Amino acid sequence: MSLRQNMALSCLFNYELMKQLNDDKQMTDVWRLPAIAPWEKTCGKHPTQKPLALLTRIILASTDKNAWVLDPFAGSSTTGIAANLVGRRFLGIEREQEFAAISKARREEIEDTNTYYGFRSKIKDIAKTEAMSPSLLACEDEPIIDLPF
Repeated sequence: MSLRQNMALSCLFNYELMKQLNDDKQMTDVWRLPAIAPWEKTCGKHPTQKPLALLTRIILASTDKNAWVLDPFAGSSTTGIAANLVGRRFLGIEREQEFAAISKARREEIEDTNTYYGFRSKIKDIAKTEAMSPSLLACEDEPIIDLPF
């Protein structure tokens, strides 16, 4: 398969998974998720950083395991961290050196297996998904660390 075929865009919404994560009710357009926790900012702060739980849910809703996620404005790479935590691959683009440095530090932080699994344990949607269907997350063995710099 060529890179072009592998990077093909697809439209996907994991309706059944989102319903299961919402106690078997259709998920609404209002999500109640925790704010950014201090453990999410250990490598530095970005002025528009999003909560890891939010990006994790978006990625679970719109990708299958091992899919590629592209973030052309990566910032501190919360999207990349979330993607890697749920078994997706990530390509981020960031032109600001300060934020690229934060991204790199965050990638290096989750290369530590204890940190990786510690982060995963703090995100409720990951725990629920694993309980329902472990095959939806490609993280049974080792993390997929695929954040290029």
